Amino acid sequence: MSAIPYHFGGKKELYLAAAQTIADYASSRFGEAAAILETEEPAARVVRFEETLTHLLNMILEDAESSSWTSFVARCSYENDEAFALIYNQAIAPLLERLTRAASDFSERSSDDEALRLRVSAIVTAIVSFRFVRGITLRWMDWQQIEPHYVSHFEEMVRDLCRSNFLAHDFPAASRP
Repeated sequence: MSAIPYHFGGKKELYLAAAQTIADYASSRFGEAAAILETEEPAARVVRFEETLTHLLNMILEDAESSSWTSFVARCSYENDEAFALIYNQAIAPLLERLTRAASDFSERSSDDEALRLRVSAIVTAIVSFRFVRGITLRWMDWQQIEPHYVSHFEEMVRDLCRSNFLAHDFPAASRP
């Protein structure tokens, strides 16, 4: 306990230092996924979007990070605190921005379109949820863990979503504010 003030200044600074470590790591991993989007070929944009999301899915399912990181991010996300703001701003928002721009390119919707932004967020949230609420899937499927041969089921769901008109479909006018 005496080393905390010496190295970090206090518990809050330690908490933020932990968030920074996670933000740096997540930024690198999410950047790896987002790099797949880079293409000049208009026909390849949809395919690259799908590949990016399946790559992100595989990162989430591989369970490479410590479960304590998952708990940390879940807690600060729930609190929507300064630590989560750091992780969000440095890792999550850049990924969402790149995915939304990519979806905008092939859906012919503005990247500022709220419906498009919400749908991209919903896809990413669904993928990331496999890390945070994996117990739901494990119990529902009666699995002990997510085995490598199950991953193809998850990938197919992401592909189906990408190939649907989910990103191109407009909300009915009655539901708009």
